[in-house]
Amino acid sequence: MSTRTITIPAVLTITAIALTACGTQTKTDEPAKKPAKSSASKDPAQQFLDWADNGGSESIDTIATDLGAVDKASHPVDLAGLRESCSTLTADIEAAQGGDSMPDTAMAKRWDLALKHLGNSATACTEGSISEDQASFDLMASEMDIGIKHLNAVNKHLDEVIAD
Repeated sequence: MSTRTITIPAVLTITAIALTACGTQTKTDEPAKKPAKSSASKDPAQQFLDWADNGGSESIDTIATDLGAVDKASHPVDLAGLRESCSTLTADIEAAQGGDSMPDTAMAKRWDLALKHLGNSATACTEGSISEDQASFDLMASEMDIGIKHLNAVNKHLDEVIAD
Protein backbone atom coordinates (compact mmCIF):
# COMPACT_ATOMS: atom_id res chain seq x y z
CA MET A 1 0.00 0.00 0.00
CA SER A 2 1.48 3.34 -1.00
CA THR A 3 0.91 6.64 0.68
CA ARG A 4 -0.21 9.41 -1.58
CA THR A 5 0.91 12.92 -0.83
CA ILE A 6 -1.25 15.78 -1.98
CA THR A 7 0.28 19.20 -2.26
CA ILE A 8 -1.54 22.44 -2.66
CA PRO A 9 0.74 25.24 -3.78
CA ALA A 10 0.68 28.25 -1.51
CA VAL A 11 -0.92 31.09 -3.42
CA LEU A 12 -3.05 32.58 -0.70
CA THR A 13 -0.38 34.45 1.20
CA ILE A 14 -0.88 37.51 -0.98
CA THR A 15 -4.58 37.50 -0.19
CA ALA A 16 -4.13 38.11 3.50
CA ILE A 17 -1.78 41.01 2.88
CA ALA A 18 -3.50 42.63 -0.07
CA LEU A 19 -7.05 42.39 1.22
CA THR A 20 -6.44 43.64 4.74
CA ALA A 21 -8.13 46.93 3.95
CA CYS A 22 -11.34 45.26 2.83
CA GLY A 23 -14.40 46.46 4.58
CA THR A 24 -12.97 49.90 5.07
CA GLN A 25 -15.87 52.26 5.21
CA THR A 26 -15.87 55.15 2.85
CA LYS A 27 -14.89 58.38 4.49
CA THR A 28 -17.73 60.66 5.41
CA ASP A 29 -16.56 64.24 5.66
CA GLU A 30 -19.93 65.42 4.49
CA PRO A 31 -23.40 64.90 5.90
CA ALA A 32 -25.35 62.06 4.35
CA LYS A 33 -26.86 62.92 1.02
CA LYS A 34 -29.94 61.50 -0.59
CA PRO A 35 -29.08 59.13 -3.41
CA ALA A 36 -29.20 60.74 -6.80
CA LYS A 37 -32.10 59.75 -9.01
CA SER A 38 -29.78 58.79 -11.83
CA SER A 39 -26.44 57.13 -11.35
CA ALA A 40 -25.39 58.70 -14.65
CA SER A 41 -25.21 62.08 -12.91
CA LYS A 42 -22.68 60.80 -10.37
CA ASP A 43 -18.98 60.73 -11.07
CA PRO A 44 -17.45 57.27 -11.62
CA ALA A 45 -15.64 57.27 -8.27
CA GLN A 46 -18.89 57.94 -6.41
CA GLN A 47 -20.66 55.23 -8.40
CA PHE A 48 -17.90 52.80 -7.45
CA LEU A 49 -18.20 53.80 -3.78
CA ASP A 50 -21.96 53.33 -3.95
CA TRP A 51 -21.41 49.83 -5.32
CA ALA A 52 -18.95 49.13 -2.51
CA ASP A 53 -21.29 50.51 0.15
CA ASN A 54 -24.25 48.54 -1.21
CA GLY A 55 -22.75 45.08 -0.87
CA GLY A 56 -19.57 45.20 -2.96
CA SER A 57 -17.21 45.57 0.01
CA GLU A 58 -19.10 42.89 1.87
CA SER A 59 -18.71 40.52 -1.08
CA ILE A 60 -14.96 41.21 -1.23
CA ASP A 61 -14.67 40.63 2.54
CA THR A 62 -16.67 37.41 2.39
CA ILE A 63 -14.63 36.00 -0.48
CA ALA A 64 -11.37 36.95 1.28
CA THR A 65 -12.58 35.17 4.42
CA ASP A 66 -13.51 32.13 2.35
CA LEU A 67 -10.06 32.12 0.74
CA GLY A 68 -8.52 32.17 4.20
CA ALA A 69 -10.59 29.11 5.16
CA VAL A 70 -9.44 27.32 2.00
CA ASP A 71 -5.84 28.20 2.85
CA LYS A 72 -6.23 26.91 6.41
CA ALA A 73 -7.66 23.60 5.12
CA SER A 74 -4.80 23.38 2.60
CA HIS A 75 -1.88 23.49 5.04
CA PRO A 76 -1.80 20.72 6.14
CA VAL A 77 -4.27 19.23 3.68
CA ASP A 78 -7.63 18.51 5.30
CA LEU A 79 -9.85 17.02 2.58
CA ALA A 80 -13.10 17.37 4.56
CA GLY A 81 -12.17 20.95 5.44
CA LEU A 82 -11.42 21.70 1.78
CA ARG A 83 -14.76 20.27 0.66
CA GLU A 84 -16.55 22.50 3.16
CA SER A 85 -14.52 25.68 2.59
CA CYS A 86 -14.60 25.33 -1.20
CA SER A 87 -18.34 24.72 -1.13
CA THR A 88 -18.77 27.91 0.90
CA LEU A 89 -16.50 29.80 -1.50
CA THR A 90 -18.56 28.54 -4.45
CA ALA A 91 -21.82 29.69 -2.85
CA ASP A 92 -20.42 33.10 -1.97
CA ILE A 93 -19.01 33.60 -5.47
CA GLU A 94 -22.40 32.73 -6.95
CA ALA A 95 -24.03 35.25 -4.60
CA ALA A 96 -21.52 37.92 -5.66
CA GLN A 97 -22.16 37.14 -9.33
CA GLY A 98 -25.86 37.69 -8.71
CA GLY A 99 -25.27 41.02 -6.97
CA ASP A 100 -25.43 44.51 -8.38
CA SER A 101 -23.27 45.11 -11.39
CA MET A 102 -20.23 47.25 -10.82
CA PRO A 103 -20.56 50.66 -12.52
CA ASP A 104 -16.83 51.09 -13.20
CA THR A 105 -16.31 49.32 -16.54
CA ALA A 106 -12.60 48.53 -16.08
CA MET A 107 -13.09 47.32 -12.52
CA ALA A 108 -16.22 45.40 -13.51
CA LYS A 109 -14.10 43.39 -15.94
CA ARG A 110 -11.53 42.69 -13.19
CA TRP A 111 -14.31 41.78 -10.73
CA ASP A 112 -15.93 39.41 -13.24
CA LEU A 113 -12.55 37.80 -13.95
CA ALA A 114 -11.85 37.44 -10.22
CA LEU A 115 -15.19 35.72 -9.68
CA LYS A 116 -14.76 33.51 -12.77
CA HIS A 117 -11.27 32.29 -11.85
CA LEU A 118 -12.03 31.92 -8.15
CA GLY A 119 -15.15 29.96 -9.10
CA ASN A 120 -13.05 27.69 -11.31
CA SER A 121 -10.63 27.30 -8.42
CA ALA A 122 -13.40 26.41 -5.99
CA THR A 123 -14.78 23.82 -8.41
CA ALA A 124 -11.35 22.24 -8.89
CA CYS A 125 -10.85 22.30 -5.12
CA THR A 126 -14.12 20.48 -4.52
CA GLU A 127 -13.30 17.91 -7.19
CA GLY A 128 -9.80 17.44 -5.79
CA SER A 129 -11.04 17.04 -2.24
CA ILE A 130 -13.34 14.25 -3.41
CA SER A 131 -11.02 12.47 -5.88
CA GLU A 132 -7.71 13.35 -4.20
CA ASP A 133 -6.46 14.15 -7.69
CA GLN A 134 -3.29 16.25 -7.74
CA ALA A 135 -4.19 17.73 -11.15
CA SER A 136 -7.35 19.21 -9.60
CA PHE A 137 -5.32 20.81 -6.83
CA ASP A 138 -2.84 22.20 -9.35
CA LEU A 139 -5.73 23.70 -11.33
CA MET A 140 -7.20 25.04 -8.10
CA ALA A 141 -3.95 26.82 -7.30
CA SER A 142 -3.40 28.30 -10.77
CA GLU A 143 -6.99 29.55 -11.07
CA MET A 144 -6.85 30.94 -7.55
CA ASP A 145 -3.65 32.82 -8.33
CA ILE A 146 -5.29 34.49 -11.34
CA GLY A 147 -8.49 35.24 -9.43
CA ILE A 148 -6.61 36.74 -6.50
CA LYS A 149 -4.69 39.07 -8.82
CA HIS A 150 -7.96 40.44 -10.19
CA LEU A 151 -9.53 40.62 -6.73
CA ASN A 152 -6.50 42.52 -5.45
CA ALA A 153 -6.83 45.01 -8.33
CA VAL A 154 -10.45 45.70 -7.42
CA ASN A 155 -9.57 46.07 -3.76
CA LYS A 156 -6.63 48.36 -4.54
CA HIS A 157 -8.87 50.59 -6.65
CA LEU A 158 -11.42 50.68 -3.82
CA ASP A 159 -8.70 51.73 -1.37
CA GLU A 160 -7.56 54.48 -3.77
CA VAL A 161 -11.09 55.81 -4.27
CA ILE A 162 -11.72 55.80 -0.52
CA ALA A 163 -8.44 57.68 0.07
CA ASP A 164 -9.38 60.45 -2.38
